[in-house]
Amino acid sequence: RCQPFRCPLPSFQRSALLRARGRLWNSTFLEEFLAVTSLELIVRASVSVTSSIQNLVLKDGSTQIAVSIYLDPGMAVAAGLPWWVVPLAVLAGILLLALLVIGLWKLGFFRRARAVPPAVPQYHAVKIPREER
Repeated sequence: RCQPFRCPLPSFQRSALLRARGRLWNSTFLEEFLAVTSLELIVRASVSVTSSIQNLVLKDGSTQIAVSIYLDPGMAVAAGLPWWVVPLAVLAGILLLALLVIGLWKLGFFRRARAVPPAVPQYHAVKIPREER
């Protein structure tokens, strides 16, 4: 895929050397081209200059480089997970959560805090009928 980029040349004298580096990660190679063992990549680059200078001459503004890429068999991508691993992992997680909740419940983590009985005795009011007052 082409990736254009621009760079300013503020101290442009008589000549300039432009270097571009690129990396193709092994995982990218394995994801994009899994069915092949080698790949020849052709890199094309072209340079254009936009300037107010009238007599600017650009020699060899484009280039092409061939890069050979070979798959490293030791770094091959592992196949997907078997279908039974996902439900088994979900069940193991639910079991672990249940064991944790039961353990906390046995230790009294979920009990409510009771109010401490007051130290001063409480007196209850008694209603005296009006006739006895």
